[in-house]
Amino acid sequence: MPRLTLWKNGQRTKDFHFTDRIISEFFFASGTGVLVHKYLGHHDQREESPDGSPLPEIRIDELSIQDVLFLENRDRKYSQEVYELRGIYNVQDNDFDLRQFGLFLTGDTIFIEFHLQDMINTLGRKLMTGDVLELPHLRDDALLDPNAPAINKFYVVTEASRASGGYSATWLPHIWRVKMEPITNGQSYRDILDKQAQNPFGIDQGVLGELMGQVAKEMEINEAVVEAAKESVKARNFETRHFWVMPGDETTRQKPWVFAGDGVPPNGAIPIGSGTTFPQYKSEGDYFLRTDYEPHTLFRWIEGRWIIQEVDYRRGGWTMAHRILETFINNDKMTVFRDGSVEKQRQPLYRAVKPKADF
Repeated sequence: MPRLTLWKNGQRTKDFHFTDRIISEFFFASGTGVLVHKYLGHHDQREESPDGSPLPEIRIDELSIQDVLFLENRDRKYSQEVYELRGIYNVQDNDFDLRQFGLFLTGDTIFIEFHLQDMINTLGRKLMTGDVLELPHLRDDALLDPNAPAINKFYVVTEASRASGGYSATWLPHIWRVKMEPITNGQSYRDILDKQAQNPFGIDQGVLGELMGQVAKEMEINEAVVEAAKESVKARNFETRHFWVMPGDETTRQKPWVFAGDGVPPNGAIPIGSGTTFPQYKSEGDYFLRTDYEPHTLFRWIEGRWIIQEVDYRRGGWTMAHRILETFINNDKMTVFRDGSVEKQRQPLYRAVKPKADF
């Protein structure tokens, strides 16, 4: 009688297929549904040739690398068809890890297992780094805001290998184990994030990337902070309109308008107007506000000439930057060149500084 053994030199015998069917039924019966967005490679981002000739054919698939310098694929391409698998993992609580510097959440990383043969039959290959998995059972549909849309949790596969507990008595693998981390609202996942999110009833809730990202909420908070600051700080520097200014030598700058200038004549006087040019008709002691100065500047007609009285440093109320920086950031002026072309003075850095080859 030959000696009994389950090892058949790596051959998939009936014992292997019997065990494999039992494991498959276990995953189907007790596993959670996982939607797979299959990674197909990267989009071809090459620019067209100047002479219009066709670009040479290049290999673009799951094994190709878009940027060999940084070893990353920024413009990833995902299948429009969504596949469904059954996976099993241990649900963890989000706890703070206080064993190292800073606060770290330990529940963001998930290790989930799939039946190996079912996965290959469905996807045509094993799950690999770059695949995005969508977990519908983590959908939070009990939000505090009843009008807020609820979306599924999306994770990207960062590592994949055979599970140590997935080997049967035949010493052949049955289970594939992947490590996943939450995806970000970034360039790599535009194929997925640009899609419309739908609730279980098929009603569109908006663009998925906008719902997942925090940019819109952060902008809303920032605008609320700015509005509160404008409401609390009506103007800059000091208020001096209620003070009586003693008359003095009006031909010199004797008033401390550096921190108290508001462009308003003192002692209740009313200016004869404002504009970009001085008026033709004026009388001795008249005030006029020049609005083409930055900041606006108050002049007074004294002894046949216009004399600067003060500068309006209180104009505009509260701002997020000081006057010089604000005019630099919000520069909307145009430059007219000799050939008649017009260009904005504010230019992005990549247009002002051209890259040069260093080899």
